[in-house]
Amino acid sequence: MTNVLGKYRKKISVFKIQFILFLVAVIIGSLFANNLGGNRVEEYKLLSGYFITKFPASNYLNIELFKFIIWKRIKLILGIWILGFTFFEVVINYIIVIYFGFSIGFLFSIGLITNGFKGYLMYIVLLLPQYIFYIPVIIYLIVKSTNFCSNLYSHRNRMRGFNINKQMFIEYFFVLVICIIFTIVGGIIETYINPQLVKWYISAINM
Repeated sequence: MTNVLGKYRKKISVFKIQFILFLVAVIIGSLFANNLGGNRVEEYKLLSGYFITKFPASNYLNIELFKFIIWKRIKLILGIWILGFTFFEVVINYIIVIYFGFSIGFLFSIGLITNGFKGYLMYIVLLLPQYIFYIPVIIYLIVKSTNFCSNLYSHRNRMRGFNINKQMFIEYFFVLVICIIFTIVGGIIETYINPQLVKWYISAINM
């Protein structure tokens, strides 16, 4: 019972550290965006204006877009999953959390700076509804890969090798399968639903 509680507390502490790092990275990303030089801000304004003007009239080849999105997302999923077998997986996961936090803080601040609150909302629309699937998948995978890495190397220290129950590997494989399934669902939504939602939003607010 004590061991179970100890493992549970350890998981909570790791999650807390990752969450705190994420929030700090969001703040740093926002500060970085707000301290950009005038020329860089103007460049982002031009890019944003071009996107808003051209996007509603664009017609994507949905199959090609779907292939591109799925391959890009699954590469990330596979990368995090494979890192679970490495000794430095925990550190890499922290870096991934920091990267996503910084990116979100930066992008939302740029949207606010370039187009006001409408621009801020536009980035929210750009992320919905596919990130309702992507975010839980990434969180779930990072937690599972961290736990797998911890168990893998703690067993190695005690047993002088990787003589670990195959059940652990099977469970970790099914983590990958689950993540890929939900990523594919998110990719379908990102390909066929999100572009229409963005077009509707841009037309509705007359940006």
